[in-house]
Amino acid sequence: MDKQKNLLKNSIELINKKFFIEAKKNLLEFIDKNKNLKIIPQIYYFLYLAHNGLGEINSAKKYLKKCISLDNKNCIYYNNLANIYLQQNQILEAEKNYLKSYSIKKNYLLVIVNLAIFYQNTGQIDKSKKFYHEAIKLSPERISIYFNLSRLDKEFIDDNKIKFLSSLMKKKDIELSEKAYGFFILAAYEKKRGNISNEINYLKKGNELSYLSNEKNNNLTLQYWKNVVPKKYKDFKFKNYDLNLALKKINPIFVIGLPRSGSTLIEVLIQSSNKKIRSLGESSIINGIVASNFGDLKSLDIDLNFIEKKLLEKYSEKNFQFENNFFIDKSLENFFYINLILKIFPKAKFIHSKRNLKDNVLAIFKQSLSKLSWTHDLENILGYTENYLQVMNFFKKKYSENIIDISLEEISNNPLETSKKLISFCGLKWSEKIFSNFDKSNFLISTASNIQIRSRIKKYDYNQYTPYLGLLENFKKKYNWLN
Repeated sequence: MDKQKNLLKNSIELINKKFFIEAKKNLLEFIDKNKNLKIIPQIYYFLYLAHNGLGEINSAKKYLKKCISLDNKNCIYYNNLANIYLQQNQILEAEKNYLKSYSIKKNYLLVIVNLAIFYQNTGQIDKSKKFYHEAIKLSPERISIYFNLSRLDKEFIDDNKIKFLSSLMKKKDIELSEKAYGFFILAAYEKKRGNISNEINYLKKGNELSYLSNEKNNNLTLQYWKNVVPKKYKDFKFKNYDLNLALKKINPIFVIGLPRSGSTLIEVLIQSSNKKIRSLGESSIINGIVASNFGDLKSLDIDLNFIEKKLLEKYSEKNFQFENNFFIDKSLENFFYINLILKIFPKAKFIHSKRNLKDNVLAIFKQSLSKLSWTHDLENILGYTENYLQVMNFFKKKYSENIIDISLEEISNNPLETSKKLISFCGLKWSEKIFSNFDKSNFLISTASNIQIRSRIKKYDYNQYTPYLGLLENFKKKYNWLN
């Protein structure tokens, strides 16, 4: 037992430092050399952590199942197994394991929050609210829970909760990310009261703190989006064309553009047209491969065999099977990689999701998009948008037959004809039933649009951002498209 305890102590130090390969190696060697020893579940749990840290999802799942076979009363094991099933789009299995974890320990906060988010993302709003309320009872000072619940229930935040949350935000030990959510709640509250100036000030503070809460990583990724890929996307040099013939037969659909442009609506419409079409959502698989392996782009030589191998590994980890010729990838940043994607998938089609640019910029600024480093202040949003426009103009001229524009305005105001155009371009069969499929809980929608997208398509509101247009005045000289 002492040997195993020493191994665990060493492994947790390595995993905390993100030395996942070394931790995995040590654990596997120990198991191999001690075949007659009764291995404790924690050893397999640390193997799960190591594999999960490396993105080796199938191996991570195998070791979690091993943990459960040795100890089927551990709520943590079931919760983490549910997380993996969710990554692999096995929604029913994810729900079953979350609920198993919850049944073992009713006050396990993490699984309660995960269940709230799960039901929110599958459109089961009443269930989601129930678990958010449970989470608040267990952790009344966790502001992010209030933020999520306030998106589901517009009446949840009242004067008393504002006073309570404001007092929490003054505490010295509050996490920056939690304080950021507090400012987004305050902003929504001021908007509701018609105090646009106060709302804007709180939005600025919320975005600033959201950036600072993960400053090191945000600095790195912001550099990539501002100064690396926008300057190199035209100059990739591809080598090794000996590609998998199976991939050449596939008709993938890539939804690209800016966040808050109607991309989730487009994704759901395509999925609703054919229940066999699976969406990878905002997986960022391609960007992850390029940025991780060619991140500085000092060399513009892109090895297509390497890209293809990594893609197939990622698809396998997500339990993705090419059982039909179509799939959707809604990683919006893929507009930077259109030339690369067409080398791997010659039949790929790109749905360019777009909307009025002023509205789009302001919508991004007003939304808490904590995972996107460039979305936290207007100057970076405008700079990213400028690069996006230049890249799209370049590729639309070069690959005009592969790209179609679908604007949020036209799909909102004329959903019938626009959906027909969209579905036809994708090579799919259109049916009026696509409009009745929006409320299906088997659609996992984890974007900021996951609530509004399940309601009926509404007419576009051309005046919703009029009160905020003054924020763009100082940038009109620099960006002509704002005029």
